Amino acid sequence: MLASRPVGAPTEADFRLEKVPVPSPGDGELLLRSRYLSLDPYMRGRMSDAPSYAEPVKIDEVMTGEAVCQVMIKFLKQ
Repeated sequence: MLASRPVGAPTEADFRLEKVPVPSPGDGELLLRSRYLSLDPYMRGRMSDAPSYAEPVKIDEVMTGEAVCQVMIKFLKQ
């Protein structure tokens, strides 16, 4: 999560890692495991609340980005 807006280069203090229980998927849902996370230059701009083409990430919100995931469990409606 974005804990604070970086001043200069982002540091670990600007982020917060949280551990939460993994919920069980409901009908028609998948459980995915992230294997690779993107680290893109545009993410730096989203950490700022300055005007930009991309909406800024709010403080205490999860940083957005692309991921490659592995399907762990699949539930289908019957």
